[in-house]
Amino acid sequence: MKDLNDRPNFVEQVGPQARIRDELLQLESRQREIWVLIPFAAAVLLLGFLSLLVPSSFWQSNQLELKFSPQVLFVGMIGMVVVLFLVMRRDLEVKRLRLANLQQSLNARSEQAASMVDAITNVFTRSFLKDLLQGEIARAERAGRPLSLMMCDLNNFKAVNDRYGHLMGDYVLSQVATILKSCVRGSDYIIRYGGDEFLVLLPETDEKGSEIVRNRLHQKMAEWDRTNRVGDLPISLSVGLYLHANGQTGEQDIAEADARMYAAKDGGKPNGAPSAFAKA
Repeated sequence: MKDLNDRPNFVEQVGPQARIRDELLQLESRQREIWVLIPFAAAVLLLGFLSLLVPSSFWQSNQLELKFSPQVLFVGMIGMVVVLFLVMRRDLEVKRLRLANLQQSLNARSEQAASMVDAITNVFTRSFLKDLLQGEIARAERAGRPLSLMMCDLNNFKAVNDRYGHLMGDYVLSQVATILKSCVRGSDYIIRYGGDEFLVLLPETDEKGSEIVRNRLHQKMAEWDRTNRVGDLPISLSVGLYLHANGQTGEQDIAEADARMYAAKDGGKPNGAPSAFAKA
């Protein structure tokens, strides 16, 4: 799973943010049109006043071919300017309302996205799990493809918090999350399930593939612990693997993976039981 902070140097101009920028540009363009209209309106008013004050001089002895008087022309010009201003004002108000609605929608999406990502580990939160797991189960059963779950629990984490404080605990959690991301694919999902528990969803991954991921994870955790030992506390993971069975719910799958994780922890085997998929 790629780090959510890892993004290319360019950003494609799509989505609500780009749409709001377009709306802002259009709004500014409309405002410029109003400033262009103001001199035109001033010129019309000036011509109208001149036609009223000095009609004979301004209209060259009243030789202008019109079927209505200059006074009527002046009133018509005034009416045209007023109508133009009203139309422009209405259009701007519509644009402002659309922009406000888009901004509100973007804020709601930003809040939703913030609730989906854990601030400490930068992986998905548990609130995102239900819909995600239901969707992956449905997709796996529909396509007849395997779906594996991997429940991970951090050993000695409570001792780290008690002895070195929560800031050190947060650091360890972020490091473990980084290791997890390095061990899975971009199509896999990592969820912070509890305080020091992580659930990994491995779509289209069978028992053999899950074992490979688990072994890779334990290898990298051991390497990290050798070079980043927190005092005299060894840090490792207890892992429970479970392969989804057709007809089971997401809650049942999680319970099975959780039971295997606790079996590995209680058995004192942080690397997991010899047969991680065996029935408990």
